[in-house]
Parts: sequence; C-alpha cells; structure tokens
Amino acid sequence: MPTLPLRSIRMLAAAALPAITAFIPQTVRAQSARLDSVMNALMALELSPGAGIVVVRDTQIVYMKGFGYADVEAKRPFTPETGFYIASTTKSFTGLASALLDRKGVFKLDAPLHRYLPALKLKPPLDADSITIRSLLSHTHGISNNGPVVIRLAYSGEYNGDADLLKFLEQHEAAKTGRAYSYGNIGYNVAALAMDAATKKNWKDVLQSEIFTPLGMKRTSAYVSKFSRNDLATPYQVTLDGFKARPYGKTDANMQSAGGLITTLRDMGTWLEAHINNGKINGKQVLPASAFVEAHSNMAPMQKKTQTGSQIGYGLGWNINIVGNDTVLVHGGGFPGFSTYMSFVPSRRIGVAIFANTDGLGGALAEIGTALVYQALTNGEMKSAIPADQIAPMINQEKGRMTADLQRRAARPQNLPFPLSAYTGVFENPAMGRLRLSEANGKLEANLGAAWSAIEVFDNAANKLRIALFGNGEVMSVEMKDGKAVAVTFGGTEFRRIQ
Repeated sequence: MPTLPLRSIRMLAAAALPAITAFIPQTVRAQSARLDSVMNALMALELSPGAGIVVVRDTQIVYMKGFGYADVEAKRPFTPETGFYIASTTKSFTGLASALLDRKGVFKLDAPLHRYLPALKLKPPLDADSITIRSLLSHTHGISNNGPVVIRLAYSGEYNGDADLLKFLEQHEAAKTGRAYSYGNIGYNVAALAMDAATKKNWKDVLQSEIFTPLGMKRTSAYVSKFSRNDLATPYQVTLDGFKARPYGKTDANMQSAGGLITTLRDMGTWLEAHINNGKINGKQVLPASAFVEAHSNMAPMQKKTQTGSQIGYGLGWNINIVGNDTVLVHGGGFPGFSTYMSFVPSRRIGVAIFANTDGLGGALAEIGTALVYQALTNGEMKSAIPADQIAPMINQEKGRMTADLQRRAARPQNLPFPLSAYTGVFENPAMGRLRLSEANGKLEANLGAAWSAIEVFDNAANKLRIALFGNGEVMSVEMKDGKAVAVTFGGTEFRRIQ
C-alpha cells in the first residue's frame, strides 16, 4: 500500500477537502486555484502515483495539469503531453467514426451485420441478419461477451488477422440477457470487423483519417508502436510495499476498438471541445454536426442507478446519465494500471477528463475528482454525490479492505507439493490460445500472449494457484500426472500441456 500513514491521510484530507465545497469566484485565476485545491487534496490521499486533468468550457481548455509521476522510478512527471492508455473511453471514438461513415454512405448504422460479413455464421439463435451495426455499438446485440474474441483482442493479442477473429466469433454463445442492454467489448469488436470489411481499411487507420487528422489530435493513436516508451505513463499496481510498476500490457495487437487508444490531456481537451460544440473546433465546423447529434442520442433507453445519479441510456460510446437536473454524457475506462473518466454536460458546455496510472484507487480518484470539479465549476449547483467530509473515511475504508486482502494473500503458505519446474511449460486451449507458465526469481508467472500475471499459491494442499491475467484474481486448479502438471483450469477454461 502507499506508505503515507492513514492518520496522516486523514489529517491532510480534513485540512484540504472541506475547502472544495465553498463558493468559487469564476475568474480564471480563482478557478485555477480552486481546481488545484481539488486535485492536490485528492493526490494527498495517495490514490495513484500520477494523474492528469483537462477541463474544457465552451471552446477552450480552461484548466490542464499533471500531478505526481508518469514514472516514479525515473522521476518523470505527469504532464499534459504524457501519452496515456484510455481503455474503454475508446468506444466514443469508434462510435463517432461509425456515425461519420454512415453519413458518407460507407458503413450504415442500421445495416444488418450480414451486409458486411456475409460469410459469418453465428451460433443459433444468433442471426447476423437481425443484428445491426447500431445494436452492436449500443450493447443490444445479444452476443455473449464471454469468449475468445474479447480475450484475444483485449489481452493476449494472439490472432492472425480478421479472418481468424471471425472464426473465433462463431464460438460465442448468445447472451443470457438476450437483446437487452448488456455492456461489454464484444459489440465494438464485431462492429470494427464489419467496419474493416466496409472500408477495406483497418479501424485504427479509419479513426486516424476520419477523426484524429481532421481534429488536429496529433498525439492520439491506436498504435502503441508510434510512441516512445519514455513518453508513456507507466502502469502501477497496489502492493503492501506501495505502488509497484507492472508490465505495460499493451501492444499494437491488443489495442482494440473497444479499448485501444493512447492520447494526451491536450488531445483529450480537443476531443471534449468537439463534442461540446458538435464538431466545431475554434468556431470552425470540422466534422458534421449530425454525426455528433447521432452519437449523443439515446439508443438503449433504461433506468439504472449510478453512484452519482442514474443512467437513462447509451449512445455511440457514451453513457447518458442524469445527475441532479443535468444530463451528463460520460464514459470510463479501466485496465490493469490505468483509469480514465471522461464526461461533458451539454447544457452547461463543460467537459472534464481525468487520467490516473493505476486501476482501483485510480478509478476512484478519477470519478470522485470529476464530481468535485463539476461542483466547483458550477458554484455548487452540480453537487458531488459524496460529501467532502465523507471522502477520506470512504477511501480509508477501501484502503483497509485492500490491505487486509493483500495481507491475507501474503499469509498463505507459498510452498507447493511439487518443484516449480513441475508446473512450468506451455498449455493450450483451442479457443483462448497458449498459456505459458514460467519461473522467475523463485516464483511462478504466466503469459497469455501479451497478458502477464504473477502467480501466487492459493491452496497448497489442493494444488491451487491464484492468477490475474485479466485484472481480477481467479483460482487456477492444476491437474498433475506423474509429478508434472498436465492441465490447468481457471475461469471455466481448461488449458492442456503441449510443451
């Protein structure tokens, strides 16, 4: 865990956070000082090694700043130019690109999936003739998010082009929720496959030509390879010894249409400006206003309670929420080591995005920070759902829970009934790919393509391990034969030894 004692955290929070709720004079200097107060108070809680925020009002960035470190070990500060992986916030870009192509007649939102992927055969009762591009992008398509396409695109990166992915798609079952709204990555993954077929280009290049270049977003790309590692925020995880850097986890192969962009605070400011002004940048209509209106429209009406109010629907890559009397379009993004929260209030013409280079606590920083910033910018009219005096106790409770979990795991006996070499090797599942278990520094670790996880002993008597390839921990059972692991199973999937 972060090394600052909890008592010190409470003292800092008590001193800094109550000031957030007071009246804020709307001069640039006072506003900037007030937002500094919000962010400094949150950073004092040590929720993330680094964070960044950009605030847009009307047609300009009114506040943009980095806090803490993009790389702690190198003492590299988080700045407005730090490249940051924004995870599922990517969906808003894929959604707008689809609306833009629809206006050009290239890729129609209401066309059936079969029009673009005529050879696709889905598992019954799924039918590519009854699934539209719009339903894919609004999470009302009925395809289960559990399956090889999601894992290979978001995590392992192990596939050989779109043809390979289409074959894996045929293994996805129908969603248990039917055609009701069910959030996931698979709809955007499938929509991108159709987009590739319609445009004869990769979706990554479509976003570049349709969005990034016209808007002047020069530091935004779906290709990790276009960035120097020293320009990117390092992802961190929480340990008992503080924040610890983890492997980056992203390559060009697993940057995908539901979560696959790197951008900066400055470019995110441009993105928010474009949405607030329906395609205008600096007063010039750069992209068609109708595409933005489409992207912001409610395509999946619902009533769902959220931490800050209620969700009433989903557009093209935007949750449509009600906070008090305001409609707020918002989308978050999370991946091991990364948290993003992006939103704007159309009627108030304000937008906010916050990045943090850890997940879990970083997500709390981004979401709580956003609510406090809106409260400050609107003179308290948009009230934070969490009162300032409750933030530190809530964070301390969560840190306590995390510490207890880490201590419980650390207390488990880490010896195994067989030597580590008995567990190492390559295990394969035809749908999910090849899992490599190896030994490093006297411990086991796992790789599924680009996805990596440390391995802990969960129950040595039962020969069970703990693995966290996809962010959350899972129990992995090991089948032994003649003193050697022949198969491992986690998440309901068995991988059998091939090497």
